Amino acid sequence: MIPRTWPEAGLAFLLCLNAGLGEELFFRLALPLLTGQLTGSLIAGAALSTLLFGGMHWYQGLKGVLATTALGLIFMIRALNGTPLIWLMGFHALMDVVALFIRPALSGHFSRKTVRQPAVRPSS
Repeated sequence: MIPRTWPEAGLAFLLCLNAGLGEELFFRLALPLLTGQLTGSLIAGAALSTLLFGGMHWYQGLKGVLATTALGLIFMIRALNGTPLIWLMGFHALMDVVALFIRPALSGHFSRKTVRQPAVRPSS
């Protein structure tokens, strides 16, 4: 998911902002409330939401799932204790921006041009 070019980095930046806003709205607000309504337990909603949030990051491997589940739990506890959702959204987006945009940029990871794959010519 780490971008390879500056144009991809711009899209990654927008993706980070979207993830911060969308994932926090869904996993810290909508899903816990909906599950809480269906089960009668806000704790069940919070637990399910936290586990699904971590599991959604399966593409990062086991360490990524465990780390995002732990962060999701911290965020859920903060949300349940009254931290404004907009703060959680901002912090989530900031963490993603650092991981997908700032760290690769500081390491010189991006090239100026789009990486092109060599053309495959059919054999005769």
